[in-house]
Amino acid sequence: MLTGGATGAPAAFASVPMLAGEHLPLYASAPMLTTSVPNLRARRTATFALTFVCLFWGATFLLMKLGTRSIKEVFGEDWNVAGGAFFLLVRFGLASLLMPIMIPSSVMKLDRRAWIYGFWISTVFAAGFLLQIFGLTQDDVNPGQSAFLTSLYVVSTPILSSLILRKWPSIGVAIGVVLATLGAAFIKGPPEGGLSLGAWATLACAVVFGGHIVMTDSFTRKTDPMALTLTMLLFSTLWMALALACAPEGLVRLDASRLVAIFGSIEFWISELLCAVLATVIALSVLNRWQKELSPSRAAVVYTSEPVFAALISIGAGEEGLTPWLAFGAGMILLANLSAEFIGRKSQKAAP
Repeated sequence: MLTGGATGAPAAFASVPMLAGEHLPLYASAPMLTTSVPNLRARRTATFALTFVCLFWGATFLLMKLGTRSIKEVFGEDWNVAGGAFFLLVRFGLASLLMPIMIPSSVMKLDRRAWIYGFWISTVFAAGFLLQIFGLTQDDVNPGQSAFLTSLYVVSTPILSSLILRKWPSIGVAIGVVLATLGAAFIKGPPEGGLSLGAWATLACAVVFGGHIVMTDSFTRKTDPMALTLTMLLFSTLWMALALACAPEGLVRLDASRLVAIFGSIEFWISELLCAVLATVIALSVLNRWQKELSPSRAAVVYTSEPVFAALISIGAGEEGLTPWLAFGAGMILLANLSAEFIGRKSQKAAP
């Protein structure tokens, strides 16, 4: 699977243009190691910063549920795919407008690299969000369950890195896959006929976000993180517009009366603005700045606090209750996360 001539670039990165003088990060030859050995203060700052990102992201599961609920009330209960794309189109559009205002350096440091890498990373970023919000639009997937299913990126991240190098997953990752599958299957109680469509979409989202974590670690070392955040948001806005246009009845129902109704909804604007400012502009800027201080697999473990925040916020808002099955499923997924990170891995002095 290794291609790319003298650089030995993995096939998964072969389609991404390599600019002059660039080399793949160290994890391309050792994916479970850090790409550099930052000092202790940088690692702790990165861990602290990414934990706050998880707090913002945990809140978005409830916010997106409320936002899409408002959209359904206006456009119809069957406008699931288009409704999710519409919500994300407004969210990323707002974030793209606010980014230069809140972080002026994102415009000042734009260059060719930022546009190239912003395009490529936006493809997985947008795909992951479309899958996630499609799952949330299903009545049988609540915010807490969506968050825990999404947390499976902590398993998919090292697996994707291993596939790039044709290296088998460690025993810990293999155990993690089993535990995570068990937890996902029983998170709503004994499965009847398998996982729902919404749950499968959210699981697919976890795999895609695993790829996003790996790409973020690589691309933020090649261009300015803030400029990359801006271009990623701009391209993601275009992807959402395309998704809305291609969705069933995506454009048909966008008549003047419905648009006036949805844009007059306070609940819709609260959800959109909080998601755009806290969970997009601020969270993604912090992520793109600090994730590179940790290895992809270590960062993925930090991100496991996201579903915990999401469940607590959702329960506090009365959207769901703490059932024994939810506790069991969540526990299995958290154990899967820990297994993937710590079991069966050789100790490395270079690792943080």
